[in-house]
Amino acid sequence: MRDATGEQLEVPQEGSPRERRVLRPRQHGSFRAVLGNYPFLRLWIAQAVSQTANSMVDFSLLLRVGQTVDHHNIAQANTAVSFVILAFSLPAVVFGPIAGAVADRVSRRNVMVITNAARAALVLPFLLVQPVWPVQFSLLSYYSVAFLFGAVGQFFMPAQGASIPALVPRDQLTAANALFNLTFTATQLLGFAILGPLLSQALGVEMLFVVTMIAFAISALLTLWLPAMPVPHLVVRIERTSAVRRVWTDIREGLVYIKQDPILTKAIAYLTFATTIFMLIAALAPNFVATVVGLPPGDIGYLVAPAGVGVIIGVVIVPRLSSRFRRDALIDWAVVVGGISLLLLSLSRAILSRLLGEVPLTLEVAVAGALAAILGICNALVLVPAQTILQERSHEHIRARVYATFFTITSVVSFIPIFFAAAAADVFGVVRVMAAVAILLISVGAFSLVQARRAYQQRYERVRTRHRQGPEAVPPVG
Repeated sequence: MRDATGEQLEVPQEGSPRERRVLRPRQHGSFRAVLGNYPFLRLWIAQAVSQTANSMVDFSLLLRVGQTVDHHNIAQANTAVSFVILAFSLPAVVFGPIAGAVADRVSRRNVMVITNAARAALVLPFLLVQPVWPVQFSLLSYYSVAFLFGAVGQFFMPAQGASIPALVPRDQLTAANALFNLTFTATQLLGFAILGPLLSQALGVEMLFVVTMIAFAISALLTLWLPAMPVPHLVVRIERTSAVRRVWTDIREGLVYIKQDPILTKAIAYLTFATTIFMLIAALAPNFVATVVGLPPGDIGYLVAPAGVGVIIGVVIVPRLSSRFRRDALIDWAVVVGGISLLLLSLSRAILSRLLGEVPLTLEVAVAGALAAILGICNALVLVPAQTILQERSHEHIRARVYATFFTITSVVSFIPIFFAAAAADVFGVVRVMAAVAILLISVGAFSLVQARRAYQQRYERVRTRHRQGPEAVPPVG
């Protein structure tokens, strides 16, 4: 074959390696291609650094509150720890919808820069408050600063999630989102279960807070170097209404958008349920490690680290499982298996004692870690498919508001269960409360599986009946 100039062109033979490379370009949509996109690479590194620092702040604050509880001999340890988690999550109720509306109307790059810089500044008060101060004043100070820290952090996630499509071509979105999900889980494990415990023992809690300040500053610089991302054209218009009214209108539009899409609504419900259970278990974990496993409360890394590894394993295997099974069935089975694992974890000491009598500490830690890893896998099998549905069903011009609405709903729904579960653990014991939560998980997952099976059977019977009757079963008109 010759081109227009008469030059001979080489035509690849059928089945040759060159033809296969042309027909199946492996670079498009791969992790290598995504990471070769330098603006996205900076955003990805900024997310990794920022999320690792955020997890280290969570760990450091739990240690600070634990030191305060031990110093003043407070009996309600679970309740005191639960208030830390609520202080971080409660701002989403107030600021979550506002953050989504802001991220859809102003420069998302500027939002991320200001958020990281503000979080770096807010770490300083954690250094100033001391556990030896009067207990009411020190705990109230920790909770207040944690609330402000969480309020500022609400503006980062919607802006970051909505920025990915602006930096990544459409054929690389799947790989980019998968990379962000994997990094989010890995940095939580890295900051909370690895760097947090190691640096706190090697440098002390005060220096750990200093390290997080530096990390947030680095993340602010990385986001500052991102290219300018223009505001979506649908919101660039002249309006004569007040800023408060515009924000309220944007929030209402996001809620209406979610309400009109049943699939998106169900995905948010899955995400909310899984996140609430995860936060509830995190609130009970220090007391469980101390009273059941037999380790100091500061050694919760022995439980958190296997759970984090399990989440990473789940993120890796979920694409293959999603290609074989329906997403809703995969999520329901993960909820059931996770409930069974949590039930076995809560009863692990009693079961091993009945089987072996005297239980070695290493065996109890190994069994608890294995069950925690299974819980992590199940958590990933719920979160990743539901997050994929959320991203697929959200339009570009409203995606930040959808993310913010999800964070708000999660915080509202999780507020009461976390608080009352921690208080109930102080009254009835952490084992009974965790067993009750496990039974709830099993019941919800089993009920959803039965409902899905019944709906599928009804559809099958309806199609089979119409096929058996044929067209002659329909009476003629007139």
